[in-house]
Amino acid sequence: MNLPRLTLALSLALAAAAPAAQAGDFAACFSLKPGIAYDAGRDSVRIVRERFGERDAIAVVSSGDGVKTATYYDPSGRALLGSVQYGIADWGGDASKPAITERYAQTPQFPASAKPGAKFRLSGAGQRITHNDGASQDIQYDGFDDYVFVGFEDLELPVDFEPRKFLGTCHLKAGDAENSAEFWYAPGFGRVKFVRYMGKEPLMTLQLDSIKSE
Repeated sequence: MNLPRLTLALSLALAAAAPAAQAGDFAACFSLKPGIAYDAGRDSVRIVRERFGERDAIAVVSSGDGVKTATYYDPSGRALLGSVQYGIADWGGDASKPAITERYAQTPQFPASAKPGAKFRLSGAGQRITHNDGASQDIQYDGFDDYVFVGFEDLELPVDFEPRKFLGTCHLKAGDAENSAEFWYAPGFGRVKFVRYMGKEPLMTLQLDSIKSE
C-alpha cells in the first residue's frame, strides 16, 4: 500500500469530519443585550430597551460622579441615534430631567461587515436641543471618524477580581499620530475597553471591571 497516499487520504477525511472554524462576526460585536449591567471605572452602565423619539432603540445608560447620560442606538447597536444628558445635581440641575438632547438625522454607523485591515469613516449630522430654554442648533458628529478594523481578538479583562475572557471581540483603532484611540467591542456588551492616546502615550484607559447582571 502507498503510505503517502494513505496518509493524505486520512488527513483529508479528518479535515472533512472536523467542525469548520467559526469566522468572527463583525456586526455581532456591536450588539447590545438589554438587561446587562456593569461597572467601568467610576461609571455604572446598564443596557435597556427604550424608544427614542419615534424609533425603537437600545440605550446605554451611564451614571457616575453625579452625571447621567443615555446614549441611544438602533436595534443593531451599530447606528448612533443620539443621546440625552441629564441635569447635574451638583450644579443645581435636576438629575431626573433631560438637560440636553442630541438627535442624528444622518446617523454615524459602523458597517454591517468588515475584514481585518478594513478602513471606514463615521459621520453624522443632526440637532442639539437645550431644554432649559428650548434652543436648538445644528450639530455634526464630533467623535473619531477614521477607523481601522484591526481584527477579531479574545480579550481578557480582570472582572470582579477574576480573569474574564471575552471571545471574538472586535478591535478597532481610530485617529491619527497625534490623537488616537483603540476600542474593543464584545457581543451583547458593546464597548468593553477604550484607550485614548496623546501621541504614543496612553492618556486614559476605561474598561469593564465588574458585571452586575448579564
